[in-house]
Amino acid sequence: MEKRGCPFRSLQSEREVGYERASEPIVRPVLEFAVCRVFAVRGPELWSITRGHPSTAFARQVAMYLAHVACGLTLTEVGQIFARDRTTVAHACGVIEDRRDDPAFDRSLELLEGVTRFLAPGTAAFRRRLI
Repeated sequence: MEKRGCPFRSLQSEREVGYERASEPIVRPVLEFAVCRVFAVRGPELWSITRGHPSTAFARQVAMYLAHVACGLTLTEVGQIFARDRTTVAHACGVIEDRRDDPAFDRSLELLEGVTRFLAPGTAAFRRRLI
């Protein structure tokens, strides 16, 4: 049996853990698709355990923010997906929130949030909107 925190699971284990956790496997590819295209970062760089180039680190912070805000994952769950501590994820979310004071960046992030929610409809944030 695979570890519970692993973002990718077999379909059988998804059925075993139920609908609540079944959305986690789709978060990673959705974030990679959206963030890598907008920030011109390669997928492996986004998931690297090292900080990398500042532009890569910023793209990763945006992806963490989207996983938390748009997908509704907890800071701990986002940390597991990115192999980071939840405090690192909290810092990333704070950095992105501070940047939202810039109207152009805020609009770009709104669009990214919409794309993320559209591509990952099974996530907790999507389910909350339906209630």
